[in-house]
Amino acid sequence: MADEEQMVMEAGDIETTTKKKGGKLKLILIIVLVILVGGGAGAYFVFGKQIKARFLGGGTEPVTEPKKKNSIGPILSLEPFIFNIGGANGKFAKITLGVEVKDAKVMEEAKKMVPAIRDKTLSILGTKGPEVLMDINNRNNLKKELHSGIKALFKEDSELRSIYITDIIIQ
Repeated sequence: MADEEQMVMEAGDIETTTKKKGGKLKLILIIVLVILVGGGAGAYFVFGKQIKARFLGGGTEPVTEPKKKNSIGPILSLEPFIFNIGGANGKFAKITLGVEVKDAKVMEEAKKMVPAIRDKTLSILGTKGPEVLMDINNRNNLKKELHSGIKALFKEDSELRSIYITDIIIQ
């Protein structure tokens, strides 16, 4: 009988160790499953649109690449313009401009046209009064007027991109 009791105790120990191993195994499987589901959900939120587009033959929205920013083209810095202010006796102004063009080829053409650009600019600036030159709100209008006047000197309208007022002094 003692042998039978010993065998029953050993069988009980085997069942207990099996249950402990089975509990640990279940716990590990549950943790792995939770990690996989969480990783899949995170990947879906981050890469969902790209995954749909690639594997499902296009989603509701096409995948677009980020838009390129318009890069600034070459800028021709003109020497400062010193001119008498229109309508003001004895007042003058000094303005330095930068002319942005489309590309290097247009830049070479613009360098050849500097005297014509300066003439057109002085014609426009000479008619402005001190209040127009001093008011910051009017400077955008002044830039637009300079842009439209200088643009006429180029072969195509798209060759001249922008006019920058880099320095202004009124005395």
